[in-house]
Amino acid sequence: MRGPRITLLGSHAKRLKDWLLGHPDSHERGAIILFRRISRSIKNLERSDRFLAVDIIEMNKDWVLESSKTHFKINMRKFPKIYFRCEQEGLELGFVHNHPSGINEFSVRDDVNEQNILHGLSRCNGINSFLISMILVDENWLARIRHGKDPERFQKIRHVSVLSDKIEIYGFETHDETQESLKRQEVAFGKPFNEKLQSLRVAVVGLGGTGSPTATMLARTGIGELIIIDGDALDKTNMNRVHGYTENDIGKKKAEALAHYINSLGLNVIVYPIPEYLGESSLSIDALSSADVVFGCTDDVQGRDYLNQAYSYYSQVLIDSGMAGNVEENVEGNPELRSQKGRVSCILPESGACLRCQRVITDQKLYNETTLKENPELLELDSKVLEEEYYIIGGTVQSPGIGPFTSITANNAVATLMNLINCFRKVPSDLRQDNIWIDFIHLHIHSNMPVQDKDCLYCGSNILLEKGEQTYRLGIPQLGKIPQNVS
Repeated sequence: MRGPRITLLGSHAKRLKDWLLGHPDSHERGAIILFRRISRSIKNLERSDRFLAVDIIEMNKDWVLESSKTHFKINMRKFPKIYFRCEQEGLELGFVHNHPSGINEFSVRDDVNEQNILHGLSRCNGINSFLISMILVDENWLARIRHGKDPERFQKIRHVSVLSDKIEIYGFETHDETQESLKRQEVAFGKPFNEKLQSLRVAVVGLGGTGSPTATMLARTGIGELIIIDGDALDKTNMNRVHGYTENDIGKKKAEALAHYINSLGLNVIVYPIPEYLGESSLSIDALSSADVVFGCTDDVQGRDYLNQAYSYYSQVLIDSGMAGNVEENVEGNPELRSQKGRVSCILPESGACLRCQRVITDQKLYNETTLKENPELLELDSKVLEEEYYIIGGTVQSPGIGPFTSITANNAVATLMNLINCFRKVPSDLRQDNIWIDFIHLHIHSNMPVQDKDCLYCGSNILLEKGEQTYRLGIPQLGKIPQNVS
C-alpha cells in the first residue's frame, strides 16, 4: 500500500486514450510519458515516491516497425534522443501501451520490452534511472516501475490518479473485509470508495478552528496517511473551536498533540505530525510535496501563497478553507455579529481558479501581513491612519473564530474531497465547485466570480509542473535547495 504513486493530468489521460485507442485497424499502440519524480527523505515519514506526468510523446509510424492487435515492435534507435532529454531536464522515462485484445495484465512480451528499454536507458543515464510502465485495458490504467539497478524486477505502485475536475484512482489495493467504522460509508458510496481513500496521502496545513476538525474527520473517513503541519502551540483561547485537544494539551505543539489524539482513536490511519510552520522549515515543504491532496486551513496569507504554488508544482488537489466575518456595535452599543461566512475553495491543476484569481491572496494582503508582523505596534492604530500613513488597507480586520461555523466549514471541506472521488453533489448552476461560501447569518450559499487573468501561472496552466522547481523548493531561494533524489 505504501508504494510509489503516479499522477496524470486529465488532459494527459485524454490524449493518451485518444491515441492508444485510435488505430484504424485496432492495433496496439504506444506512447512515451515523461515524469517528474518527487522523492524527498523525511524523518518518520515513510518513503512513497510520486511520479508526475509532464509530457506525452506519441509513438507514430517512425517509432513502430510492425504492429497487430496483439503486439507491436518498437524502433529502439528512437530512444537515445529521449534518454538525453530525461538527463538534461531531470525527468524519468515512462512507456505506455494498450492491450486491444483485453488482456488485463502485463504480458511476457511486456517484460522483454521494458527490460530492453531500461537497459538502454541505464547505459546512457546511469543505473539510478527508473522506467514507469503503464497499460490501458478497458478504460483501466495498470502500472508498475522498474529500476536500473535491478531491471528484471518490478515494483508495484500504490495507485494511478487522474486529475481533471475530479479524482479518478486506479490500481489501488483491494481488501475482502471492510473496517467496521467504514461500513456505513461503504453502503453510501460503494466498496471501492473506502479503498481509494485508504490509498491517499493527505496533508492538512494549519490545525486550529478549521484544521483540527478537518484532520480528525479525514482520519474518521478512512484516509490512509495523514500529514498534519502546524508550528503553533495550543492556547487556551483556542479551546472554543478546536477538535481533538484537551486541557492537558495547552502549551503543547498542536501537530503533536493532535497526532496523539488521532492515534488514540484506533483507526487505520498513519499520522505524521510536522510541528513547524509552512515555509519556515524545509521539512514542512518536503512533507507537503509528498501529498496527493492538500487541505489549506492556515490563517496566514503567505502560507496560502505557498500552497497556491505547490498545487501547480506538485500536481496536487488543493482544498482551501477560510472564514470571513466581522463584529460591530449595534444601536445599544453592544457587540453584534454582522457577518460570518465559511469558504471552501476546491482547485485542481486543470480545474478551478487559483487562490490569487479568487482574491483570497492579493499583493495588498501579503504586504499588510508582512508589515504588521514586522511592526506589531501598528495593530493599535485605527484603519484610517494605517491606510493613509502605512498603505495598509483593511489589515486589522479579523474574523472571529466561532466553533460551530469553523466546524461546519471543515466538514464541508472533507465532503468536497469525497465528492471529487465519488460525485454525489447536485450543484446549482449559480455555484462554482472552485469556491463555495456559506453565509451563516443569512443562511445563504453562493460563489464568487474569479478574476479572469489570461496570464495566470496557475489557472489551467501546466507551466510550473513542466518547468519544475529547478534548484530551490517552490523556486524560492528562501525555502532552501531541493535535496537530491535518493534512488
